[in-house]
Order: sequence, then structure tokens, then C-alpha cells
Amino acid sequence: MTSPTPQLSPTDFYTLKDKNDSLLLAALNVAVLMKPYDGNHLELDDIIASDGQLKQLPPEWFTFGEIEKKAGVDLAPDMKVEGPEGYGSRGRRRDFITDESFSIDFTAQETRLRTMEAYYDLDRTDMIAEPGRFFAKKRRSSKIPEWSTLLIGYDGEPGKEIYPLWYYPKTSMEKKGKQSLSDSNVLTWPMTFTAKDDPTYESLFGFGIAGTGFTKEMAEAMGITLTGGSGQATKTVTLPAGTTGGTWTLTVDGKTTAPIPYNADGAAVTSALAAAQSTATAQGSAGGPFTLSDATNVSANGNALTGGDTAIAIN
Repeated sequence: MTSPTPQLSPTDFYTLKDKNDSLLLAALNVAVLMKPYDGNHLELDDIIASDGQLKQLPPEWFTFGEIEKKAGVDLAPDMKVEGPEGYGSRGRRRDFITDESFSIDFTAQETRLRTMEAYYDLDRTDMIAEPGRFFAKKRRSSKIPEWSTLLIGYDGEPGKEIYPLWYYPKTSMEKKGKQSLSDSNVLTWPMTFTAKDDPTYESLFGFGIAGTGFTKEMAEAMGITLTGGSGQATKTVTLPAGTTGGTWTLTVDGKTTAPIPYNADGAAVTSALAAAQSTATAQGSAGGPFTLSDATNVSANGNALTGGDTAIAIN
């Protein structure tokens, strides 16, 4: 027996459209970081902690510093598709992806050694670096240098940061833009890198969104269901030993409380969270430690505490 077709309720155009301004992400700032490709890869836990805070990268990673504003950073995916066509058929009968690439285009402004090394492919073995002079020659090599590349954008505000991020395990220089020497511009380093397939990473690149501003509400609006891991775990907040006075604030999933007295108990902390429109709850005696539930990204500010250290531990 055939099931009857479900009857859907009437709606209107704007309900169907369901626009959401909170999902307009921007890269108000951006960091471009690289390291010479060595087959060792970053995973998400190497970049972002479970509470949404950025992590310090290993020492082999370097930054290009400030990127030229008018040029920005252009990310361009490209794909080529081919396939057989039949006589008398319109269009391809089957599609095959024959090539897939991704280019990263930016202009570095700061004259750093690692920037010059990437742009010119400098040979450090013959480099002269003495007081009053620096000189290096372009490397004579048939092999194009390869790099691992990480881009981290910045949106949001302090305490509610959102970091769109792109990780390319293997890239190489595709082309170099011209350098213009004039009395009205600084020396710039325009570069385009292309992502290359890396079998050990099993992907051309990875993309994600992180930060304390990446809340459960935002994830749900994006259609992302947070499951398992630190997103469902409880957090323990511990004020520093020896605290005798002052106040502190707690930020949970982008919502920051008003100042909380140093000797508040779990009920008072829960009330402060509720006043900040957070659904998280806290349990603990006066002065803590506090166990937080329904909290994904948690940070705290103890600069207004007195009597000892001001660093609040979150585990």
C-alpha cells in the first residue's frame, strides 16, 4: 500500500528564505603562516584548543606579518571536468574530475628574511649578514620549494572571537607578482601559492571555524550539530589560591557575565550566567572550584581579583 503524500503547511516567501545576518562572516584581519613542507601535518587540536583559544604553533612555522589591505587574500578553487559525449546526446554522458586545485594569493608588506626566502627562493648557505650589510643569492634549483600553509581569519570581538581557518598541507609557489619601486609605496612581495594533493594527509586542504564566538547557537544556525568531545563535556573553573577579594568575569560560548564576587557560590555564578543569557549552569561552594555544564567554549578574566595571582584555571 502506498503511503499518502504528506500535506505541508502553507508558508510565506520570507519564511522559506530564512535569512540570518549572524551567519555573515568576514575576515577583518588575517594571519598567513607557513613552514617548509616536511610531511608532518597539523590537526585541529594543534591549532585550536577545546575552549576555542588559539594555540602557539611549533617553532618551524613563521608568519608573513601584515598583509596588504587593498590586495587582501584571495582563495580560488578550480576544478576541471571531462567526460564522454554520445553522438546525438546533449552534454556529457558521464563526468570525470580530471583536475582540482586551490590557489592562495596575497601580498606581504614586511621585508622579513622568511618572506624574501619564499619569494626569491634564496640560498641561505651563501648569505652574508653582517653589521651594515645583507646579501643573498637566488637558489639554483630545478625543484620548486614546497610549503605547508595555514590561514587564520579574525572576526567578532575580544572574548567572542570567530576564526575561519584554512589548512593546506602542501603548497608551492605558482607565480610572483611584480615589485614596484616608487617613492609612494613600500616594497611589497606579491605571491600566489597553489595547493597540491598530499597522500599522507589524504586531502587537498581542510577548512573550519573556531573561537569563543563560535557558539552552539551559531553552529545550529549553520546547520551544524555539535556532538561528543569537549562540546558536551563539563568544565572546571578554579580561582587562584590565596584570593582574598575582588571580582572576576566568566565567558561561556561568547556570553560574558557581569563582575562576579570572589566568594560567590555556584548558584550566584549560575545567576550571573543567566543574566548574560547563557544556559550554562555552575555548581560549587563559595569561591569555587565550579563545575560548569552546558558549556562549550569557556574563558575567564581574573584581572580584578586581589590577594594573589589573577590567572583562573579552566580544565
